[in-house]
Amino acid sequence: MSSFTLIDYIIFVVYILGTALIGASFGRKQKSTKDYFLGGRSIPWWAIGLSVMATQASAITFIGAPGWGYDGGLTRMATYINVPLAMAFLIATIVPFFYRTEVYTAYEYLERRFDVKTRSLTAGLFLIARGLATGVVLYAPALVLSVVTGININVTIIVMAVIAVSYTVLGGISAVIWTDVIQMFVLWLGAVLSVFIIFQDVPGGWGEVMSTAADTGMLQSLDFSFDLSVEYSIWAGIFGGFFLHAAYFGTDQSQIQRVLTSKSIRASKLSLVLGGILLIPQMLLFILIGVLLYIFYQYAGDPNIDNLNELFPRFVVNELPVGISGLIIAGVFAAAMSSLDSALNSLSAVSIRDFYSKFIRRDASEEHYLKASRYATVFWGIYATIFAFFAGNLGPVIEAVNQVGSYFYGALLGVFVLAIFTRRVNGTSAFIGVIAGMVSVWAVTVFGEISWLWNNMVGAVVAIGVGYLVSMVTPAPAAEKIQGLTLGKIQEGIATRAETAESVDVVEEEKETTRWPIYLVLYFFIVIAFLLYLQNM
Repeated sequence: MSSFTLIDYIIFVVYILGTALIGASFGRKQKSTKDYFLGGRSIPWWAIGLSVMATQASAITFIGAPGWGYDGGLTRMATYINVPLAMAFLIATIVPFFYRTEVYTAYEYLERRFDVKTRSLTAGLFLIARGLATGVVLYAPALVLSVVTGININVTIIVMAVIAVSYTVLGGISAVIWTDVIQMFVLWLGAVLSVFIIFQDVPGGWGEVMSTAADTGMLQSLDFSFDLSVEYSIWAGIFGGFFLHAAYFGTDQSQIQRVLTSKSIRASKLSLVLGGILLIPQMLLFILIGVLLYIFYQYAGDPNIDNLNELFPRFVVNELPVGISGLIIAGVFAAAMSSLDSALNSLSAVSIRDFYSKFIRRDASEEHYLKASRYATVFWGIYATIFAFFAGNLGPVIEAVNQVGSYFYGALLGVFVLAIFTRRVNGTSAFIGVIAGMVSVWAVTVFGEISWLWNNMVGAVVAIGVGYLVSMVTPAPAAEKIQGLTLGKIQEGIATRAETAESVDVVEEEKETTRWPIYLVLYFFIVIAFLLYLQNM
């Protein structure tokens, strides 16, 4: 479009290339897969937390959330209100297990606790789902940015893929996290500037905006209906959404891998606290932009768009100052790459750790595995690019991909709950539980009329129930098999260390973190109170 000037293009290109160069620079010190996948376990907690935020604020979210707000107000906030509760659960349970066992992938823990087939099943489910979603991560923003800038969509797909694959191949997880930190600040800058300009351009400013939003029902975010078919009721958000986000942040390798890069368990938990606190205001900001745009266009005239995903990018290009538009559109590209790079690195990690080194080359050198990891990253980058070219022909499937996680996230969370909280369950019963959980989600999707958010709860509950029932008629695992891998055994280990004065400082740090989940639960109630305040303005 004509509003996207030469200056904007220059800023756009410089920013993208600069980000890629910064990411690639991290590859010089990498000597092993521990460096490549875990950053040598030396990355600061605040950088990990911001990286998690950046991936959550992907290009699809950055572009799509304002469209949600423009179309339906704050109703979709129900999806995110559970995040502090999910983070509190992870801090208290799952994260310590992963960190203490020094695994590279979440699924390695399942082999230690259960068996190889359970690890392979869950790792395979991750590869299928995340590989598919990665193609959409490429396609969706490329489509919108093509419309906004006039660049051919095939070009935008290839450019994004080549840049993201290049610096991820070279820089590994360190490149992913530190480039995400940069991109997070750019996204926030764009959102804040957009809000400021909207308030400047709407007659009456803040008072008029909030009054109009309240009068039109755009600030209604909490639906207390007990109807299970209501897609974004508060109950679906709290309960179904809790299972979704607990599974996403706790069992999806693209998320948990970041947590494992920290220096200590305390730092891992701090990164989740940061995400648990900031994710809600971040999503509220993006959705609120859509509400503000609805009011803005009441005065500025119909935006004349066919796709709500084009709403915010067109506003950025047409209404923001020269230069700022280029920076923010570059940020949208960067957001897409922040989701792409993390997905590629985690797909590579699971491919190498859970399959290649397990079944193909068991005793190769670290140099060989590092090289194989980079080849795996390229493979998944090509896979995503190919899928992105065909994604435009899939129609409604693009929307379905955003909900595909609900088919397996609940079952995955269920098997981790069985692993951590029970001693009776063995590998066979856990394996059957995962399959039963996914089948149950398929059944309620086909034969029931409930919000997709409930799918995650259904999958988890069925996986836990079936897995435990099957374990009652199968042999229990030997005591030495589960030593240090269940909640009770971990607590016993901490007590022993405290009694023997071993690692006193570490033990004291761990005791300090026991209060953090309580703070997150209190924060949850503060969020509910604030949304109720907005709703009753």
